[in-house]
Amino acid sequence: MIPVLLAWRGMSLQSEAYLDSGAFYSIFKVNIAAELGVDLSRAKERMFVVADGSFIPAKIVKIPIEIGARRRIAEVAFSDRLNIGFNLLGRKDVFEAFDEVIFRESAREVELRWS
Repeated sequence: MIPVLLAWRGMSLQSEAYLDSGAFYSIFKVNIAAELGVDLSRAKERMFVVADGSFIPAKIVKIPIEIGARRRIAEVAFSDRLNIGFNLLGRKDVFEAFDEVIFRESAREVELRWS
């Protein structure tokens, strides 16, 4: 779990998300979009396969996110069916912000490096 700051039109929200190298998209709970004031009614809807093989619907929005000192616009999916108890940070637009993403499984650490 790592801290992440999400922003939308003057609002920002600090949250935590699981850095998931197996996920392509980042998926956050829909209540985070509501707290930021993100209108999901016009967002592109997509179905995502989750770990148990089932599908969940989610709305995709381009939103500013900040991890450490790195800030970028990322496509983030929001779903009210993300029933895993935590948000996910996937590879798209997140891993690309860093030169290296290092997982130290035995120490339960992750290191994000950039030049």
